[in-house]
Order: sequence, then structure tokens, then C-alpha cells
Amino acid sequence: MEIGSNWTRIQATKLKGFKQRVKRLTKRNSGMNLIEVIKRLNPVVRGFVNYFSIANSKRVLNLLARWVRRRLRAIQLRLWKNPARLHKRLKQLGKKPPFKFIKMNSWRNSLSPLSNVAMPNQWFEEQGLYSMEKVSTGWLAHSAFRK
Repeated sequence: MEIGSNWTRIQATKLKGFKQRVKRLTKRNSGMNLIEVIKRLNPVVRGFVNYFSIANSKRVLNLLARWVRRRLRAIQLRLWKNPARLHKRLKQLGKKPPFKFIKMNSWRNSLSPLSNVAMPNQWFEEQGLYSMEKVSTGWLAHSAFRK
């Protein structure tokens, strides 16, 4: 399966290899803090995005960015260890209790509304995560015709 137009494609094997590499760098049981994980992850993400930025791959990069942020949310939930820390973060953001108690080591809960409110996309940029969505893609974006 290939994604993209006839002229520019991202092969499924390349996507699979990227995901496997990201999985190795973002293990939930690594014990590293989130900033360290992001520092190790950024060169991999930046390299992949720059290599495939000539392809018409905006949709694929957006999906990958969502998946990477979800993995990072899972790491942060695991580091917080108990729901009280998540609830404390939500209170700092001005949200009113009562909050639902969630399992902090569950992959499913990294997609929960509580974790998305506590760790929005902008928060990851503040932590230093390379933003895949802001990269212009396609051949014309990199050609001499760009203004």
C-alpha cells in the first residue's frame, strides 16, 4: 500500500519503520522524564518529516503527529502515577472538579478528554516537541516557484 499521488509517495514500509523507531524511543516504562524523551525523539521526527516533505503528505503527517502526542501523553500519565496529579494539573488550568478517576498506565486513557485537556497540543510545543503539522509539504512548497 502506498500513500500519496502518483508523483510523490510515502511507502507503507517507511511509515512502519518510523513507527517502530518512535515506539522504541517512547516506551512508557523507560523511567525518563518527558523532556528527555522529547529530546531523543525530535531528531527522528525532524529527519522523517524533512525527508518526506517533498511528498504531498500533509494528512499522513497530521495523523502521525496525533499518534506521537498520544504516546507522549501515555508516558506523562505513567510518570504522574496517580489520578491526583492529573487532577491537580486540571485545577491549575482552571477546570472545576469533580474529575473522573482513570487508570494512569492505560494506553486507552491517553486519548481521554482529561489527558487532552491537561496536555493540549500547544503544551507539547512548549515542552520542545517538533511540530509536524507546521511543515509545508508537496513539491511546490520546496520548488523555486515558492514566494
